[in-house]
Amino acid sequence: MVANVLCIKWGSKYGSEYVNRLLSGVREHLSLPFRFVCLTDNATGIDPQVDIHPLPVTPFDENAFDARKGGETWRKVGLFQPNLANLQGDTLFLDLDVVITGSLDDFFTYRSGSFCVIHDWLEKRRAWIPGRDGRVGNTSVFRFDPEQHARVYHHFCAHQTEVLEQFRIEQQYVSRTLLDDLAFWPSEWVCSFKRSCRPKFPLNLIRDPYQPSDMRVLAFHGYPLPDQAIAGYSAGPFKSTRPATWLKTYWNDAA
Repeated sequence: MVANVLCIKWGSKYGSEYVNRLLSGVREHLSLPFRFVCLTDNATGIDPQVDIHPLPVTPFDENAFDARKGGETWRKVGLFQPNLANLQGDTLFLDLDVVITGSLDDFFTYRSGSFCVIHDWLEKRRAWIPGRDGRVGNTSVFRFDPEQHARVYHHFCAHQTEVLEQFRIEQQYVSRTLLDDLAFWPSEWVCSFKRSCRPKFPLNLIRDPYQPSDMRVLAFHGYPLPDQAIAGYSAGPFKSTRPATWLKTYWNDAA
C-alpha cells in the first residue's frame, strides 16, 4: 500500500518552508510507503522529493472566492476533481499550517471507505441550535477517495450559485454533500491549538499552553500561526497565549 498525502499552496501567505516542514513531519510519523503531492502555483524552494503538480484548473471564479470573507477555502472543492494529480485510493489532505506530533498510520485505516474529517469544534458546540445537527467537519485534515467522493466537485460545478448562497464556507458544503460517508476522527487525534492547548482566560495569561498526550496532529485555524504560538502571541486578553516552547520539537526542527 502506498499512502497518498496531499497539500495545496497558492499565493504568498505560506512559503515553501511550510511544504517542506509538512513533508518532514510525514517522513517522521508515517511508517507506510507514501507519495507526497503538492498542488501549487509556485514550486520555488520546495523539496525535490515532493511530487509537484499545478493547481486544479476549474470552471469556478476563484478570484470571487478569495473576495469573500473566508472564501479562499472554496478552492478546496477543486481537490475533489476527478483524475487530479493521478491520485488513486485513500488520500490524506493536510493544511500547510498543521503540526504533526504523532503517528499518521491510523489515519489510513480508520473507518475505511468513509470521508474522515475533524469534527469542527464550533459546530459541535452548536448542535443544540434549531436547524443544526453539528455534523460539520473542519477540513484542515481529511481523508477522501478521489473517485468515490468526486460528487463534491460535480455537484458544485452544476450548482455553484445555489451552493454559495446556501453555505458560508466550503467545509459546510463538503460535509453536507458527503453526509452519508461522513466520519469524524477520534477527538484526541487532531487537536486545535486554540481549543485544546491554550488555557482559557484568565489562565492563558499566566499558564503555558498544554500539550495533549494523545495528539497526532495540531491544527491552527485563524491565529496564532505555529511560529506565533511558539514565540507567544498577543491579541487582547482572551486570545493571547504564552509561548508554547514544546512546539519547537515538531515545527522548527522539521524545517
